[in-house]
Amino acid sequence: MRKFHFGAGPLARLGMRGRQALILVGVNGIFWFAWSFGVYQTVYLQSVGFSASSMGALNAISSAVGIVSVAFWGMASDRIGSLRKVLVTVLAGAAVLYGLIPFVPTGLPYSHILLLCYVPAVNFFRASSSPFAENILVRNCNELGLNFGMLRSLGSLLFTIGCMIISAWLPALGVPNTFWVSGLLMSVPIVMTFFAREPASGPRPKAAAKSGGGKKGGLNLGELFQNKAYVAFLAFGFLYYTAAACEGNFIPYFMKSVGVDSEQYGVLLGYRALLEIPFLLLMVKLRRRFPLRVLVLGATLLMSLECLGFGLFARSLPGMLVCCTFFGLGSGLFLGSSLNYVYELAPDHLKASAQAFFTSVASVAGIVGNLLGGVVFDAIGAKPFYLAVTGLYILSAGVFLSSFRKKREKAA
Repeated sequence: MRKFHFGAGPLARLGMRGRQALILVGVNGIFWFAWSFGVYQTVYLQSVGFSASSMGALNAISSAVGIVSVAFWGMASDRIGSLRKVLVTVLAGAAVLYGLIPFVPTGLPYSHILLLCYVPAVNFFRASSSPFAENILVRNCNELGLNFGMLRSLGSLLFTIGCMIISAWLPALGVPNTFWVSGLLMSVPIVMTFFAREPASGPRPKAAAKSGGGKKGGLNLGELFQNKAYVAFLAFGFLYYTAAACEGNFIPYFMKSVGVDSEQYGVLLGYRALLEIPFLLLMVKLRRRFPLRVLVLGATLLMSLECLGFGLFARSLPGMLVCCTFFGLGSGLFLGSSLNYVYELAPDHLKASAQAFFTSVASVAGIVGNLLGGVVFDAIGAKPFYLAVTGLYILSAGVFLSSFRKKREKAA
């Protein structure tokens, strides 16, 4: 197959690093722009009769599928040695299947069952889309010396722009049409992925290869779980993502409870994404001053403040936006630190698997968060629910803090 060449034009004069920076913005940045057009799944399902508890059940099933998805695609990436091929596959599968969700019949006696089957099936591809789009950016930035915070902030900016566009367009377009528009836009990052650099997978150590189950090319995943710092981060991740599932998936129901139009959901998400940018841009300086684990801890506490605000005083869209300011800042800090922390902990030949298993823990947490969250939301109401989520965020921060305090004590 003939390789694509940039010739002697302006792109060629940028050099390999400059070209890859532009390509990675095309992959990751436009991915988030396309994703922003498809954020109305909860609003759509709410409109066809899903209660908070039934939505929680659907999201829990989707999270269970997500566990299989990220583990399967992560091991596939490490086994074939190509993150790029896997990313193209999951993006294409998600784009086509997600775009077809509005075509599932509604208003029939068995419509809920159809959606309970189809939406999780879509998640086999969609659950891995975001982790692998982030993974190719993180790994190339580390290997090429590119500024991850700068490039990822463009993704947040494009997500914000996309959210504002779709929010303004929504009255004319209609919520059901956002699904296929998002899928259509996803064709751009799919094409750009073909030109992205394949991250180095790193050779497996000989000892690991010999102990990897006796099969040539086997992966010694036990090496990951002998890493105490990685295991501690998985424990933190479970609590953190349980809180995140509760926080994020029931916002449209919170909006309804305080009299805010749920079609403004995209405005909230866009605003939060915009607030991710400052810490992403400052990430290089922050990493020089603070260990990544400290940044992760600070991010978690910032995000808990949003839930505290929801529980105490948010009763309008402006009030919710004030609370979302803390979440946006915390999310930017978490994006810039958590992915790099996993990258830092994992050996070269297991980086994709390390990210995949961390995402699988997030999916397990999503099952717990959605199942319990939907029931608890319906049982105690919106504001007490978000106060409880605040406590869960703080608990996750406490568990993480204790893990690296013990590490410091042993070192001393």
